[in-house]
Amino acid sequence: MRNAIAIFLKEVRIYFTTPVAYVAFTVFTIVSSFLFLRLLGSFQRNVLLHTQRNPGLLKYMNFTDQVLGPLIHNIAVVLVFIVPFISMRLIAEERRSGSYELLMSNPVTPAQITFGKYLSALLVLATMMLLVLVYPLLVSAYAEVGHVAWETVLSGLLGLFLMGAAFVAIGLFFSAVTRSQIVAAALTFCTLLMLWMVGWAAVDNTGLTREVLNGLSAIEHIRNFTVGRLDLRDLVYYASWMVFGLFLTHRALEAQRWR
Repeated sequence: MRNAIAIFLKEVRIYFTTPVAYVAFTVFTIVSSFLFLRLLGSFQRNVLLHTQRNPGLLKYMNFTDQVLGPLIHNIAVVLVFIVPFISMRLIAEERRSGSYELLMSNPVTPAQITFGKYLSALLVLATMMLLVLVYPLLVSAYAEVGHVAWETVLSGLLGLFLMGAAFVAIGLFFSAVTRSQIVAAALTFCTLLMLWMVGWAAVDNTGLTREVLNGLSAIEHIRNFTVGRLDLRDLVYYASWMVFGLFLTHRALEAQRWR
């Protein structure tokens, strides 16, 4: 466990002393802020419209459902593009620079390497979730119209974190099987894109096929989180990808050790 913590601390130091984390935070904040302002502007226009034409409809204006829920769902798509950038260097950079062989010659196990590096990426991901939390906090503090349902917000953030954690596990595996960060990022992005687009294919199908495709879609499994519902199937889905990604990473590192 001590070795895993040492690797975790080393990776965190690299993340926050190089541009990697800051570029990710900047891009993530710009895109999420744009999405938030668009949704907020639409909500305000609807409030103004109902105030002028039909004030009775104002009671049906739900800020959490109409702004924060869609925001979290849209940010889930943003993670498809951000996570490959976060995870691409975790092991691929070690192999490219030659420090991987030195790491493997130390009394450290593949499991410790896997968990140490995974936890460091999760810390970056958790920081991004805190950035999202700023939006409901601002609304709760300054908005004259609009009530924040914190149970739904926290549920949505939990869903985002679980989905991001699953994506990071996939990215970690691809980083473990190549020396190139670009290749690792490309493979991760293509995989995450397929997990996103499989939900589109479900729209054109019916019956069992549609259910299977929806079951495979990473984006579909976050819908319940955005409305404040915790479904065991969604938790199992993301947990399964985490375990699967970490297992494959561990096996890849183990195989490389004995070459």
